[in-house]
Amino acid sequence: MGLAVYDVIVVGMGPVGAVTACLLGRAGLRVAVIEREMAIFDKPRAIVLDHEALRVLQACGVAADFFDTLAPHTGTDFLGVDGQLIKLFDPKPPPFELGWPPNMMFIQPYLEAALDDAMAKYPNVERRRGWTVTAIDQDEQGVRVEAATAEGRRTIEARWIVGADGANSTVRRAAGIGVDDLDFKEWWIVVDAWLTGPADLPRKTTQYCWPDRPATFVVGPQNLRRWEIKLLPGDDLEALQDQGAIREILRRYVDVTACNIWRSAVYRFRAAVATQWRSGRMFLAGDAAHTMPPFLAQGLCAGLRDAANIAWKLEQVERHGTAASLLDSYEIERKPHVTEIVRHAKAFGLIIGELDRERALARDTVLAEQLRTGAVSTERQAFIPPLHQGFLENGCPSAGQVFVQPRILRDGREHLMDDVIGPSFAVFANAEALDALDASLVREWLRIGGTLLLSGDESEEAPIETLDESDGRVAGWLERESKAAVIVRPDRYVYGAADDGRALATMMADLLRQLAPDRMVTAGDIA
Repeated sequence: MGLAVYDVIVVGMGPVGAVTACLLGRAGLRVAVIEREMAIFDKPRAIVLDHEALRVLQACGVAADFFDTLAPHTGTDFLGVDGQLIKLFDPKPPPFELGWPPNMMFIQPYLEAALDDAMAKYPNVERRRGWTVTAIDQDEQGVRVEAATAEGRRTIEARWIVGADGANSTVRRAAGIGVDDLDFKEWWIVVDAWLTGPADLPRKTTQYCWPDRPATFVVGPQNLRRWEIKLLPGDDLEALQDQGAIREILRRYVDVTACNIWRSAVYRFRAAVATQWRSGRMFLAGDAAHTMPPFLAQGLCAGLRDAANIAWKLEQVERHGTAASLLDSYEIERKPHVTEIVRHAKAFGLIIGELDRERALARDTVLAEQLRTGAVSTERQAFIPPLHQGFLENGCPSAGQVFVQPRILRDGREHLMDDVIGPSFAVFANAEALDALDASLVREWLRIGGTLLLSGDESEEAPIETLDESDGRVAGWLERESKAAVIVRPDRYVYGAADDGRALATMMADLLRQLAPDRMVTAGDIA
């Protein structure tokens, strides 16, 4: 295989592929992102973004006017057989630890347009629509992609490829990767409609856990509303292509004269995870790597975590000379993380979709008691785990958490932290811990693009930035964890935390050995 034209080819220009392309483009890598469709799909699909996903979009450089289109999530009520409240999720009030509300509602065509604009900001990212992948080959040097286009057959090469091309992924098939079925397959109809008049609807998103016709009602942005309605044994899938049949089912939940259907589609909700996420130089992300029922609103959010995870690791390998073995940690981290989320989503789906009345009544009794006693969390984000393994400091209880994002003061204005410090490894520490670092260790840390930030009083040390927090989240995190310092990865997951300056120096030196294996670490690196 000849010299690669690109560093990375991304297949699929939906939100996961577009975010991957943006993050790689921001890193200065040469990227080709290819998509078989000629235009952005103009109908809604995903509808919820969580605070991690919003933070990833922030990192992509998505324009502020997209965020202005978002609406707060109203929380969720679960109603039992007799219409009683049996479970709920309440929206978390401020302060927001990651700088964004835990869940926000959005309209997917708006997001895809904003991401298209964001990709256009990076001259090293080439967008190619109307390209249908027909073959993918790889060897030790790179990958070659053949595609059919309106102008004829095209071939492009790169060092790596990321398949963000959906549940029927061509990249996954070309890599010979199968999927593990997590035993959830149900047919549901999804209806998105614009309210056109007064309608007696719940204020909150509502799960109708009714055995005679389970359904979900979602309060979207503006006057967009969604219903996901389970199909029952005996329902005619063919008949549900007719708008009249859809309205007949929908009228149980809303006055159909008060809404205009924007989109309706029958979906088979599934729970499945790819058996592998990497094959040589080929990676999977988003629906190509996992599919889940929508009951935890995590499908797209999980895909954006994938994008953030693989992007910084590809940058580290391509731009900074880190060993390619770092890329193995992508699957090690993401697969068990998303598998746990899929299992939670499946469990909620089984709660909502129970069709046996007696079992549903028994369920209602158990859940109502749990709600009364506070035995289960009423925060949706409680079901999103930290990372438990991978490129993390072994044995550190804080490792794998998502780190906080404070608002910081610069030039007389408040900024979200990530917008100021950039996508690098960062050390946040008190003065005593930073004082313990040897000058040569600091130089090497800065050489790899790392950042040193003082949490507390102002620093006069040239390479150390003072973190002038307006809300004290970093200082609060260190106090809460009883740590003097923390190292945060470019994707804003905690690599590890240290009790004192010596422990910090040891951790930094070890991290540098992994990131820059050609570097000799001496005893002088550790004070």
